[in-house]
Amino acid sequence: MKWIETGKEIFELLRLRTPPVGVVFSEKDEVPEGAFVPSEYGVQMAVCQAIAYARFTGRTVAVRYQDFACPPSMIIYGLAKGDLKEILVKAKWIKDAECKVDEEFLPKGKYKTFIFSDLTKMQIEPQAVLVYGKPAQIGRLVQAKTYFGGKVKAELFAKAATCFEALGPAMNGDVAISIPGAGDRVFSSIGEDEMIFSMPYDWMEKIVEGLKNAGKGANISYPVIPFLFFTPRFPKIYREVQEKFEKI
Repeated sequence: MKWIETGKEIFELLRLRTPPVGVVFSEKDEVPEGAFVPSEYGVQMAVCQAIAYARFTGRTVAVRYQDFACPPSMIIYGLAKGDLKEILVKAKWIKDAECKVDEEFLPKGKYKTFIFSDLTKMQIEPQAVLVYGKPAQIGRLVQAKTYFGGKVKAELFAKAATCFEALGPAMNGDVAISIPGAGDRVFSSIGEDEMIFSMPYDWMEKIVEGLKNAGKGANISYPVIPFLFFTPRFPKIYREVQEKFEKI
């Protein structure tokens, strides 16, 4: 389970608040051994909330139709037929039905179970990985990815950041960043200073290599070491008084 060690490396290299989260979208109605299933405890969860539960507790969380509490994600994940635009209009997230909304959702009925786990403890191979961090940490991840060329995708909607903006590209083979929106703030305890970096699992080892080497020739790493090799210039009044100093 090499993803466990790779997850620990990312966690330690970036000094993250919480470990990366591994994600699996399963076409089977399956629950990993020992996983937390919300409906078995009389609750339902939003996707971002389930991810947060895994992120903060170290547990594996398995979410199926009966475990979903978020109407937009049920549509996005192909679990239910519904009109996402109608929800967005009524909630005043978009002006009216004439506004364009991306409707490239997951295939209807394809996935049955959505599994989220602390990557450093995950017992099954992830398909995608989410990293929550401060802008400087996410910036370092962007540098790690672009160490191999190219750019990082950022198509921001700010209404379904974790479940759609972040996971959508990652599940389709792209590395992306997203800025948490309202649901993430309300239901998943994401800090105001946190962003999300998402990637397909097969990018993990490259990202670790990039974290170790990007900017190495310029002595750049995380946390960034400030440039301190200079003589500070104090205000004029300080310098005028200093001119009267006598060496002891």
